[in-house]
Amino acid sequence: MAQLDPVIIRRRRVAALGILAVLVIAIWSVSQLVIGQGQAQVDAAPEETEVAVSAEITDCAPGVVSLSAMIGTFDQTTQVSETINNFSSDAIPYLWYEVTNTGLVDCRFNVGSRVTFFTITSGEQTYYSSRDCDRSDSKDLTVLLQANVPLKAEPSAWDRVYSSSEGCSAAQGMKSVPGGGATYKLKAELNGVISEDVRFILN
Repeated sequence: MAQLDPVIIRRRRVAALGILAVLVIAIWSVSQLVIGQGQAQVDAAPEETEVAVSAEITDCAPGVVSLSAMIGTFDQTTQVSETINNFSSDAIPYLWYEVTNTGLVDCRFNVGSRVTFFTITSGEQTYYSSRDCDRSDSKDLTVLLQANVPLKAEPSAWDRVYSSSEGCSAAQGMKSVPGGGATYKLKAELNGVISEDVRFILN
């Protein structure tokens, strides 16, 4: 059997080593790619969990919602309201409220017209209650109450009239309440939360 030329043997060895080196590099590259993809998935998991938790908003816990009754003037052109407690004889008072989540986290709360009420009294007598008014269009409205960020309702006019099952406005023929310096108290109620009384005078 004829011996191969040493030069040919060396060339074959070099070629074999080259092929082996290519195979090793290819195997190493594939393994790193798989490992890298696995790390990317693990790293992404905590971020997805944090987003899911932060987006989980629950109803406001009892006691964390505070309510303040407001009475004053309202400019429908500029949409600016101002609280006052002494009204001239020709001034129409506007009623609204401010609700605040006093907790540490945001929460959901119903501020719809179905659960919103205003009551005006003087002494032991109730002169006006929005419960007497037509509430056929009342609705629920659940909103996000951010922690310690007051939310103000849109002011609504009170015609300085008594309320009854027959109506709540001057247009419905309701009788005007006494003026001439009479003192009244306004109270708001929102989804079971009741405000403190606010005193005001009608001249």
